[in-house]
Amino acid sequence: MVITGNGKGKTTSALGMMLRCLGHNRQVCVIQFMKSADSGYGEIEMMNRLGVENYQAGAGCTWTVSAEATIETVESAWQLAVEKVHSAQYDMVILDEVNTAMQLPERIGKQVIHPEQMIALIQKVRMEQPHLHLVLTGRYAKPEIMELADLVSEITSVKHPYQAGIPAQPGIEF
Repeated sequence: MVITGNGKGKTTSALGMMLRCLGHNRQVCVIQFMKSADSGYGEIEMMNRLGVENYQAGAGCTWTVSAEATIETVESAWQLAVEKVHSAQYDMVILDEVNTAMQLPERIGKQVIHPEQMIALIQKVRMEQPHLHLVLTGRYAKPEIMELADLVSEITSVKHPYQAGIPAQPGIEF
């Protein structure tokens, strides 16, 4: 499943599916590619309370940290994602902001996760773990990934509080 677009709600949608899986006693793992462990996001606190295995593998926003830190954390997050997917322990693995991570060459000058790697992972999951739901979120989903996906949702922005000068709000943006 791919959830992409420039609107707010990609991670929120994926986490809603996570709650549904948990409601059916299914195992979920969440790997957040861009968020750091000290980011202060409310979903991290709730995943911990619910006992959801989750990792904040990022260095933070690409415009606030060095390219080297971003490259290092994305490489590490990708290795963790591949390990968790291949472990066959989960019914759902959410790779939050992985689409953004695949788009990084435009921001940091280096391709860390190649679309071919993601395609190979998806194909392997389909063959070996057809029960596994792989959820990819983030802006800039690659067309070849969307073509391969069973479900693609594009979140568009019609209006956002930022446009009216309202800062990010706890419980809404983080």
